[in-house]
Amino acid sequence: MFKDLKIMHRLGIGFGTILILMISLGTVALHQMGQLSDLTRKMYRHPFQVSNTVQRVDSNIIRLHNAMKDVALSRIPQELQVAVLTMQALEEEIEGDFNAIKHLYLGEHAMVDHAFALYKEWLPIRDEIIALVEDGEPWRAAEIAKGRCAAHMELISQSMALLNESTQYEAELFFNHTRKVRRQAFILMYWALGLAFTAGLYFTWLVTRSVASPVQEIVEVSDAIAKGDLHRQITYHSEDEVGQMAESLRHMLSGVIGEGQSIKRGIPIVLWTADTELKMTYINRAAATLAEALTDITAEGLVGDYRVDEVMKDEDGLCGIMARKSLLYGMQNDMELYFKCQDDVRCLRCVTSQLKDLTGQVVGVMGVGIDITQRIKAEERLMESEARLEEAQRIAHLGHWECNLETGLATWSQEFYRIFGLEPATDPISRDFLKKSVSSEHFELIDRILKSILHEGRTVFEEQITLPDGSARWVIGKGLLARDEDGTPLSAFGTVQDITDQKQAEESRLALESELRQSQKLQAIGTLAGGIAHDFNNILAAILGFSELLQDEVEKESLEHQYVGEILKAARRARDLVKQILNFSRQADQTLTPVFLGPVIGDAVKLLRATIPSTITIDFTLDEGAQKPVMADPTQIHQMVMNLGANAAHAMRQQGRCIAVSLTEGPLPAEVMSRHPDLKAGEYQCFTITDQGCGLAPETRQRIFEPFFTTKEPGEGTGMGLSVVHGIVKALKGTIEVESVVGQGTRFAIYLPTVDAAPPGFGRPGPAHPAHGRRTYSPGG
Repeated sequence: MFKDLKIMHRLGIGFGTILILMISLGTVALHQMGQLSDLTRKMYRHPFQVSNTVQRVDSNIIRLHNAMKDVALSRIPQELQVAVLTMQALEEEIEGDFNAIKHLYLGEHAMVDHAFALYKEWLPIRDEIIALVEDGEPWRAAEIAKGRCAAHMELISQSMALLNESTQYEAELFFNHTRKVRRQAFILMYWALGLAFTAGLYFTWLVTRSVASPVQEIVEVSDAIAKGDLHRQITYHSEDEVGQMAESLRHMLSGVIGEGQSIKRGIPIVLWTADTELKMTYINRAAATLAEALTDITAEGLVGDYRVDEVMKDEDGLCGIMARKSLLYGMQNDMELYFKCQDDVRCLRCVTSQLKDLTGQVVGVMGVGIDITQRIKAEERLMESEARLEEAQRIAHLGHWECNLETGLATWSQEFYRIFGLEPATDPISRDFLKKSVSSEHFELIDRILKSILHEGRTVFEEQITLPDGSARWVIGKGLLARDEDGTPLSAFGTVQDITDQKQAEESRLALESELRQSQKLQAIGTLAGGIAHDFNNILAAILGFSELLQDEVEKESLEHQYVGEILKAARRARDLVKQILNFSRQADQTLTPVFLGPVIGDAVKLLRATIPSTITIDFTLDEGAQKPVMADPTQIHQMVMNLGANAAHAMRQQGRCIAVSLTEGPLPAEVMSRHPDLKAGEYQCFTITDQGCGLAPETRQRIFEPFFTTKEPGEGTGMGLSVVHGIVKALKGTIEVESVVGQGTRFAIYLPTVDAAPPGFGRPGPAHPAHGRRTYSPGG
């Protein structure tokens, strides 16, 4: 009957019966119920909305710190951009939550302002870390992230924890105040009912029952929700004020709880909770999908019946251990765990922590997991790509470098270190360190390259460098200048490639081409000279024959006899010259026998000593041990020594000094073999003659074996000496090497192949000519 009446009508009927006392009772009851309604509204605003917002801010602070770690660890601009965008989204949500807390919080606002001030103080640290990463100093960014940033984040988390505790404390005060108000309302109503018991007992009982029952239910539900039982609901429905208050409270609780559940179910991260026995009490949609893939059990069957280690089964079984540690010791554990699903392995970054109610009582454990499988795979692909790039650079002898123009720090690839012969370093290289590590030649080269890039925006160079071990290398490189949107130079970068092998191959090719051209030239000249020499021999034969007949016809004491003698002498010199030409062209008859070079060269050196100025000494050295013979004509060997010795003496005719003559035996050197691939491998006799004269210019050295080419004054030589030597050496299947430095001297090295045949008596060394040792021929000796 009273349920359909407004409270005011009910109170009017009741208090109209008991006159003024019932009116007073109604007034007091309405006042207390107004306070109770206001307190109930405050309980919704403070303990639930503020607490949930504070917890969300605390969770976002942790995510923001993890995002800052990603910023510090980022290696490419894309990773940095993604991490910064994530941080910006979190910061907007955090600032919105702080504004909501300021609006709704009914306690001391100094705590809210303090927490927000700590958050604002963290922003410059964030900007500093991002700037360091963008400037190429991730190691400094990582240090700040692990140091000041982590410590500041901990202060913010502590401040939010204090704010949450304060919220819970205020909620408890509000709850106690509500109970106190309720008690006062009942005392006043009982006192008024006692005074008016006689007149209004029946009506007072009805009014009290109609008002107290819904209020009691509201208080009980509020108490249960304050303790964490979010499943309690208000069953009272009516059109009166209490019913409207109950409906309002029911709507607000439904919105808050529904919003929280929607957030838990909708977030893409794995979220689960367990009780104090580590049995699952809640899993969101992402966690359910993972658990079903791991256990083949539906999500509804997992809650309440299975433990954490039976549901979240990672490969190492660490998730259950993390949950147990968090529950027992209050530890917040953070690890990367691998979960083997049906056809894939997923990597999650998992965090576990204690779960408490509003009174601070531990009621379970909560775990969250962020799927980082794609990031791990991307990192692995990046490492593989870097390894392939490094291997490709090693094969191509190609290194790259980059220099930050603001900091002056440079980074080099591993191949760049190998090209310059330096030990690889992990940290960026400063200018001072570079100046101490490399030679002054390298430092000047690098400094010149950087200046060229800054001035022209790019550079291309080819240089020969000397490594720390003394070896020489040829390198080519390119460099470019990177600028920002305003055109300000930011960094210089480029590549360097070792082209020593290409240079050596090119030099060998040019040397072989030059030798081929020289050989073809000498062959053509020899063919021409041989043909001319045969015809000239026929003419000389007639001159010599008729001159001898004419000499027999004239008297020996006559002037005509002397003239004919001079003609014969000139003809005989011409005959010797023709013989040299035929030797050069290899058309003269030669008789080759095994010859020991030591005695033959010794005899030639003795004769040479008698024909050169006394200011010049000869140092003759034979190799230790037995010497093998070579197939040769002793007369040609004698002629070869005399021609080379005469040229050496002519080069030192003004300053004197010493001619060094040596004879050694051994395998043909590899560098000689590379320049003369037509030579056969094996043992060779090496005859060298070195002077300390004026030396030969490069253009002269190219023509010294050409017939009739000479640098001597007219009348001092025919230009056939070295060409004859060259012809003799080539006829004996050997080769001749020339080294000369202008102003220092010339060295001729002749390589002749040895044989194992026993030599005839002419070439056998006798007692007067030792087979080895050293002897100096001085003037008069």
